[in-house]
Amino acid sequence: MDSINKLADLFVILCNKYDHELGKKVTQKMFYFFERKGINLNLRYSIHFFGPYSSKLDNAMHMLEWDGVISINTSGITHTISLGDTPIENTAITGEEEAIASYVIETFQSKTPYELEALATMDYIANSMLGGVYTDELIIEKFIEVKGDKFKQPIINRTLGELKTLGFIAA
Repeated sequence: MDSINKLADLFVILCNKYDHELGKKVTQKMFYFFERKGINLNLRYSIHFFGPYSSKLDNAMHMLEWDGVISINTSGITHTISLGDTPIENTAITGEEEAIASYVIETFQSKTPYELEALATMDYIANSMLGGVYTDELIIEKFIEVKGDKFKQPIINRTLGELKTLGFIAA
């Protein structure tokens, strides 16, 4: 993967700035939003049980673990990610990409994995599945179709409003 160095740099930024336990679900969603805000990683997300998922990112994570860049602890229910023993210098990303990553982390790090799942799934539905041609009602209808009754209506409405406020979904 040509962008493995860029991914390594982004993992360093994410692990250093994220102030909660970093699980695989949160990692998938953070990288999804990195791409949505403009960092070209070509991770090719598709809808999955927990929202947008990239098998390319999952494979890259294992490559980075083998190289000692990150460490994945699989001993608990949540697989947690931290920096490994191999030091990395941020040389594969631009200053603009670093700023995007910092913005995404600051914007979403207070969210629970459950909230990130809702946000990323709704954004993916609106912008990928519906191709950016939607109404609020259509987004909500498709979201419920995809997620079933996992999210209650107040959370769905709040998620849609937040994505509009952040500019991910047109108001």
